[in-house]
Amino acid sequence: MTELDFIRDFLQANRKYVQDKYAAKSGVTVSTKAHASDLLTEVDLTIQKRFVERVNAVYPGDVVVGEEGEYSRYPRDLRSRAWIIDPIDGTYNFVRGLHPIFAISIAFAVDGKNAAAGVLLPITGEMFLAEQGAGSFCDGLRLRVSEVQQASHARIDLDFSGLEDRFQFLDRGVEVLRQVGQVRCYGSAVASICQIATGDCDAYLHMNLAPWDFAASQLIVEEAGGMASRLNGGPLHLFEPKQGLLITNGAIHHEMLAMLRG
Repeated sequence: MTELDFIRDFLQANRKYVQDKYAAKSGVTVSTKAHASDLLTEVDLTIQKRFVERVNAVYPGDVVVGEEGEYSRYPRDLRSRAWIIDPIDGTYNFVRGLHPIFAISIAFAVDGKNAAAGVLLPITGEMFLAEQGAGSFCDGLRLRVSEVQQASHARIDLDFSGLEDRFQFLDRGVEVLRQVGQVRCYGSAVASICQIATGDCDAYLHMNLAPWDFAASQLIVEEAGGMASRLNGGPLHLFEPKQGLLITNGAIHHEMLAMLRG
């Protein structure tokens, strides 16, 4: 079994559980984390627990990095074989039922670099898969980023998240609002970034993300011909302190970097 097969099998095996919980979300246990809109549910915890158990059974000795609890610590040895999971990206959407845009995101990394990735949107059933050097796919169809060449013609996704991130955006990113063609905010970084790979979106910008928020979808976009960087144009490394990132179709990347202040 390859790591990509492992990711695919886990996503397929857990889709129905998430669908059933979403259908009965009024009965799901919910708590808060960093702030009132930073939610945690029993579904997040269950998916992460199942994933840890599965990795331990199939790949004993591998490291798991996840959003919840003790697994949010980065590997001591960055050269380790590491699995990175966000059990439900877009938990607020899951709980409030704003729209069914949330995802399970899994990446496999070696030497601190993405090697395989999978993202499942449980409600629609769309599954995105990518392997380093082998392209990215959605439900078996090869993906390719858009050919939009100018930010004024582009559709970008933002995620303002908590108040601190919003203040940072107002300080650094106002020119983005002034210059880009269309702006959306769906509340799931993983789902938004994957839309760059399909060509339905041209860029995603965030002021403060952890690796489980972007690792899988980053590889999916890059294998579809896109580009990822920090907000200063530097490389996007997985196991760094939370900070901003820009992921685009590549064609508008440098134009958008130029819009961001210092």
